Parts: sequence; structure tokens; C-alpha cells
Amino acid sequence: MAEKYPLVEQREYGRPEKRGGLWRKRVTRGDDELPMVAAHQVRVFRVGEEYVEDHGQLRADDPVVVDASSVTVVDRRIEVPVVVETRIPSAEAGDFTVRAWFHCTVTDPCAVVRDGVTDVEALLLSHLREVPGLTEDGSDLPVVDTAAVRTRIDARLTAYHEMRPSVVSGIRARHGVIEVLTPEEMSAYVAEMERTRRDRERDRQREEMEQEAALDRALREAELELKREEIRSLQAVRKERNRQQEETLRSGYERESGAEQQDYELEIERRRNRFTRAEIEDDIKLIGSDPVAADYLAWRNGDISADELSQRLHQAEERWDSRKDDRLRLDRDYELTRRGLDREDERWQVERDDRRHELTRKEEREETAAEREEKARRWDLEHQDRLRQRIEKREDAKELQRDQHELAKQQLTVRATLGKQAIDRGLFDSTMYDAGAFINSVGDVPYNQTTPQGGGPETPQPELKGEVKGTLRRAPERPASDTGTAADDTDVDDFDPANQEGSLGH
Repeated sequence: MAEKYPLVEQREYGRPEKRGGLWRKRVTRGDDELPMVAAHQVRVFRVGEEYVEDHGQLRADDPVVVDASSVTVVDRRIEVPVVVETRIPSAEAGDFTVRAWFHCTVTDPCAVVRDGVTDVEALLLSHLREVPGLTEDGSDLPVVDTAAVRTRIDARLTAYHEMRPSVVSGIRARHGVIEVLTPEEMSAYVAEMERTRRDRERDRQREEMEQEAALDRALREAELELKREEIRSLQAVRKERNRQQEETLRSGYERESGAEQQDYELEIERRRNRFTRAEIEDDIKLIGSDPVAADYLAWRNGDISADELSQRLHQAEERWDSRKDDRLRLDRDYELTRRGLDREDERWQVERDDRRHELTRKEEREETAAEREEKARRWDLEHQDRLRQRIEKREDAKELQRDQHELAKQQLTVRATLGKQAIDRGLFDSTMYDAGAFINSVGDVPYNQTTPQGGGPETPQPELKGEVKGTLRRAPERPASDTGTAADDTDVDDFDPANQEGSLGH
């Protein structure tokens, strides 16, 4: 039999907490507070005095789960074997050991949880001991005659269960196999069970020791590997640091040596350039921009011959004349170009001023239009506010007028009814009161009309004598005019004289 049957797990719940985001907090329980159930198990929640069965469908935020005070997992397997043992006396010194097998099935999980059925073996053992005559079945037989005792007990239990089945809350227990053991068999069975238990315990201890040794070995290997990794990382860091330092020193030396070599080369080049510039300055001072002097210098240095010098001098003279004409033409073109540019500049300046003035005028016009629109919008808003106030005052006056007229009409109806009842009963026959004056006073219907703006003086309407049988008609309201002012609408309740009677006695 299973170790935990039929209650697999029980949990008590406290007050649920609010869970969720900042804006969507709600009262719920955590998912870890719901026990997991197998395919043959159900959960039973206790909500107050009620027990609710769940097949794993309720979530953590369900009202049943939130309001539950405890939860129990119930095993619903069919025909679960439960072994019960008891002793009965024999005809000799030893006792028979009766081992009964019951096949149990949970039929009502809520009843099992409600009645707290936790030890099925104890309940079935008490039920077995309640069987009448069970202890006398082996008292007349020797210890070795176990077959006869088993037959007697089996027949007795079968008959007893047919007349009175085992009563366990929410569990159906069916009678199964019956075994009767002698003291020697029981001792052997107990010894076998004890040996099996010791073997199981020894195997468990050996497995635990092997697991502990394996875990210790794994931990030591992990620590050793961590230390090796740390040493390798330190060696790599030191090697990288040494390489970086060596690279830094090498790059610094190369940079310094390169800078010194570059300074030396630049100094030599600077001296050469200084000498060349000095020679060029001396030549410029002596020759200047005179090409003739340059030709003579070249003829003297042997770079050109005398004939070539003569040709260059003749060409220089021709170039001078043509250059003079070109200079005059360039001066004239420059003057014309300058005058054209001055005119273009003046025209562009005028156009820019005109454009600036035009933009300024446009901005002023837009600002003026915006101010005009803003004033018009404000005037419209104020006009609409005044119109709305007048309409509200007129509606309030109409409501007040209708209420007053309705009150007067109700008073007239009550007084007319009372007067008619008084006349019918003959209350005026024995008094000196003028019935006609009373009737006329009953027929007075005051009608107060106020101005549409409210708060004006009340204008009394002509008194209407007699019983009012006509219906009140309201004049249709006329729409407001286009200028925003509403027409003077007045609720007029017209009475049809043809429907009036002159006397309440009719």
C-alpha cells in the first residue's frame, strides 16, 4: 500500500496577498501555493464550512482558491490494496496471525477530507475486530491447522460484509484475500521483513555514502579546476602585462629614435632651404623682375648663346609692346566691368529694400487680420454666452410657471372634489353658508405669468369659474432669430369655454 493514502498532501492557507503590476494589483495566491496533482488525484478546497472538489482546473486567482483556508490532495485510485493484521487465539499456546486484504476506492473526496480519514489501516482494523465471533474461529483448532481457520474467517468476513459493509467516510472497502499465519510463519515473515528492511537501509546508506563521496569528489575537482583556472588566468594576465610593457617600451624607443632622425633630417633640409633662399634673395635684389637682366645672367653663366640672347632681347621688346596694349585693353575692360557691377549692386540693393518693405507690410497686414479675427471670436463667444444665459433664464421661468400652474390645478381639483362631496352629503342644507359663493370660490384658478427673463412682476389672469374639463394646450415654441435673440415664448394654457360647466353640482 502507498505510504500516504488516501490523503496525499495537506496545506493550510493564510491571508492572500495582492499581486500584479502597479496599476493592476489584485488579491490572488501564488502558483507555488497550489499543489500539483496527478491524473488519479483531485484537490479539495475548504471554503468556510463547504468543501469544493477540483480536478486541477482552478487557477490561483479563482475566488474559491483565494477564499479557501486549506487544500488537500486526495488519491482516487481504484481498488487500492490495504493490509490489516490481527491475532486470534488457538487451542494451543501460540496464536494465529490473520492478515486481511481490503481493496479501497475513494468515492467521495469531500467526505474523506471533512471527516479526516488519514489512517485507513486503523479504521479497517477496528472494523475487522468488530466482526462477531472472529476471535473464536481458531480457539478449538491447533496452531498447525491454518487452512481451516482461514476458511472459517473468510466465510465469516464474507457473510459479515454482505450484512454490514465496512463504514469508512467516503471510501468503499471490498473484502479480499485472507491469510492465516502460524507463529513460526509470522516469525519468519517478520524476520524476512526485518532483513529486507535492513538490506534496504544498508543499500540506502551505501547510496548516500556514494553520493556524498561523489559530491565531495566533484566539489574537490571543481575547486582544483577553479584554482588551476585561476593560476592559468594569472599567468595569462602576467604574460599579457609583460607583452604590453615590452610593446610600450619598444614603441617608445622607436618613436624617440624616429623623432630624433626626423629632427636631424629636418635640420639638414632647413639649412639647405635657407641657403637656397639666400641665393634667390641675392639674385632678386640684383636682377629683380627684369627679364633682360635675367637673360644677360643666363648668357654670362653660359646657359644661352649670344644669338639666343639677341633673339630673346628682340622677343622681349615685342612682348613689352604687346603687353602694354593688353594692359590698356584690360584696364578699359576692367573699368566697364566695374561700372556694370556697380549698377547691378545698386539695382540689387533697391530690390532688397523693396522686398523688405513688402514683407514688413505683409506681416503688419497678417497681424491686423489675426487681431481682427481674435476680436471677432471673442465677440462671438461673449454673444453666445449672453444668448445661452437668456435661454436658460427663459427655460427656468417656463419651468416655474408650469409648476405653479400644475399646483393650482391640483388645488382646484381637490377643492372641487371636496365641495362636490360636501354638497352630495347635504352639509350646506343646515348651515347659513352660501353654496353658490363656495362653488364660485372653488372655481377660481389663479394663473401667474412671469416675464421670460425671470424675476418680473406676476400678472394675474382672469379667473375661470366652473369645473375645468378641457385639456391644457401649450403654445409651440418659435425658433430664435438669426441675430441670436430668442422670441418671447410664453407657455399659454388655454381653457375651452365649451367644455366648462357653470356649476359643480352637475
